[in-house]
Amino acid sequence: MGLTLVRWGTAEYERGPLEGLPPGVDVVTVSGPDAPLEAADVLVVPSKSRVDAAAVQRLRRCQLVLTTTSGYDHLDLSALAAAGIVVSYLPLARRDAVVETALGMILSLTRRLGPLQAAAAIGRWERARLDEHGATTLGTVAVVGVGVIGSHMCTVLSALGARVLRVDPRLEDGVPLPDALAQADVVTLHCSLNPGNRRMMGAETLGGMRPGAVLVNTARGALVDVEAAVAAVRAGHLAGLGLDVFPEEPSDLARWAAPNILLTPHAAGWHPRLGEAVAAGVATAVRAVLDGAPVPFALGPGS
Repeated sequence: MGLTLVRWGTAEYERGPLEGLPPGVDVVTVSGPDAPLEAADVLVVPSKSRVDAAAVQRLRRCQLVLTTTSGYDHLDLSALAAAGIVVSYLPLARRDAVVETALGMILSLTRRLGPLQAAAAIGRWERARLDEHGATTLGTVAVVGVGVIGSHMCTVLSALGARVLRVDPRLEDGVPLPDALAQADVVTLHCSLNPGNRRMMGAETLGGMRPGAVLVNTARGALVDVEAAVAAVRAGHLAGLGLDVFPEEPSDLARWAAPNILLTPHAAGWHPRLGEAVAAGVATAVRAVLDGAPVPFALGPGS
């Protein structure tokens, strides 16, 4: 049985052939609005290829839409479900890299490594003034979004001795966000973006965070009002801020950068084997389609 896989765009750092696909799969790699969506049995997209309702109408023979990313706000899940198209994503391809990046930001910000490095750069030996920098240990960490990546973050933090608060409306025993913000020394975001949580960390919500806390976002840029978060750091309400994602990308990071504000260019998910991991995930999903088996990490309209 033949199958046409349309690869509609690739992320900057996941280029490379889709090796390991089953025999009989014809791969068409394209970009731009003129992609042959009508020919796709399987559609594979990065986050910059938006599968909206209009695109779904063109997927006349499609059985699976697979995003190679951890997030999936670029997919119209309701329209895809109404069309009977299975949707899935590849959270494992980037999971460990994202967790390690978030953890690196958290440890750097809580241990005040940025200000200490800035002092070292101008020749200051800060040992006699360590109490002024106010370094802390992990303490209580609120993990907002406990999916594949967030749950692994909880495991890693617990292994390091942190008290972990799991914040996720899908959990029966989850902690409500306002309660978690009031208690947490660190808040790390790992939730997907949806219409209900856009700019969830705005001025009012940030004001509900514990004074001296740290906020890290390696999930989706639109979850955080960046100007409000930076202002909270500059005002001294927050002790640190780590952002890997932004509402608009690319962004001029220089306007926000500071020793206690860590900024990376949507780099948290990158690692040297990312292309291989993406190819392996695509191959696994395609085999499931051909075998009539459940596709791993399938998403529903309410995901």
